[in-house]
Amino acid sequence: MVSEPQQVRLTDGQVLMTGEQGQYQLLALARVSPELAWSVLTDYESFCTFLPSVVDSRIIRSDGARKLLEQTDRRRIMLKTVETRILTENLEIGQEQISFRLIEGNLKYMYGHWRLDPAAWPPEAAVSTLISQQVRADIDFNRPIKKMFYKLFESSLVDTMVAMRDEMERRF
Repeated sequence: MVSEPQQVRLTDGQVLMTGEQGQYQLLALARVSPELAWSVLTDYESFCTFLPSVVDSRIIRSDGARKLLEQTDRRRIMLKTVETRILTENLEIGQEQISFRLIEGNLKYMYGHWRLDPAAWPPEAAVSTLISQQVRADIDFNRPIKKMFYKLFESSLVDTMVAMRDEMERRF
């Protein structure tokens, strides 16, 4: 349940993130219908057009609600450009949740889910959807590198949530 102070912050366009050290929950509010939000969340092959660091995204295999997705991510870390490729299995549950898990990539593990729920607020909006993401991730490195990874990962999660919400509202 979203508290009234959280509703105010979400209505103001903020992304709320809780958690630390690889375990996070994010919330955002999109002023669109859950159906439109779902169409953006599942437009996997267009992710490279609106997610900030994704340069390629494609479905490798589709078996009904189960999708195998390959993504290439490129970002600057300090003075170096780093490109990574990950393969995730995504399971679409109804038109409200996508559970995902890392199959291949440079992380020790990553899994979680995206969820869409109709929001009854703000009162002036015709329709609104609460977007939530829960994710757990870790790498096989020592403490100083892990600390840097968590900071980068947290920033990336917020950037992705903002971009996802903005694309939903742009398409509306």
